[in-house]
Amino acid sequence: MFTSNRICLIKLKEVVSLQLKRKPTHVLTGDFRTRCFCDKKDGNKSTHSNNNRPTDTDNIKIEEADSILDSKYKIFQESDAPVLLDVYEEKMQLENKIDIVQHEQNEYHGLNLERGVLGVYDIEDLVELLRRDKAEDIFVAKLPAAANYVDHIVVVNGRSKRHMTGMAERVRRVFKKKRMSSDILPRIEGEGSSHWMALDLGNIALHIFSRDARQVYDLESLWSVGTEFDTLANAPDDPLIALLKKHAISLNDITSKAE
Repeated sequence: MFTSNRICLIKLKEVVSLQLKRKPTHVLTGDFRTRCFCDKKDGNKSTHSNNNRPTDTDNIKIEEADSILDSKYKIFQESDAPVLLDVYEEKMQLENKIDIVQHEQNEYHGLNLERGVLGVYDIEDLVELLRRDKAEDIFVAKLPAAANYVDHIVVVNGRSKRHMTGMAERVRRVFKKKRMSSDILPRIEGEGSSHWMALDLGNIALHIFSRDARQVYDLESLWSVGTEFDTLANAPDDPLIALLKKHAISLNDITSKAE
């Protein structure tokens, strides 16, 4: 009986494949059910005989029917279904998107996002950005062309490591908006430090210090009055270093025996 049902299923798939090619809406008709599920006329024959076993041709037909069904219809999967949100969830999602857009617009609102004349930043644009970020004690020094370094040195204070990092990252983000494809994106030097960070902006060197570290390094004196009047550059040597220099012997006048 099992083999007989299997043969009926084979016939069923053959008819389904033919019906799908013609008119899929008329697959399960009364005549179709009668032909496919009728009992065998001779009930005395053994259901386990070799004649009732499916042949290789039947298996090929089954595979062809399966391929036809797979090509016409897609198996539904839960992962393919869209997620339907309720009214509250859709409202929250929309508000979050609006907040993100508004935050980006407010961050650059009023800033000059055009590339500067002498570099990506003109000094006026950088000072305006630092003032917006509440940088403390902004110092700007113009360097002579003979220095062969940058056009301007900018030194500012940060209230905390978080404030210093925020200023450096924002200067870098605005640089990315203003730059051309040929301009190299600056790297934040000393990013993990809580006392000093710096960015090389091409024509401007920006130094961000904590209050204590700024007093120690005193870059204002070094770049404004020069090394001749810089107290750190002209500070006396450590006593130990002075003692070593006093008793050091110069080897410049010593010659080898071969000479």
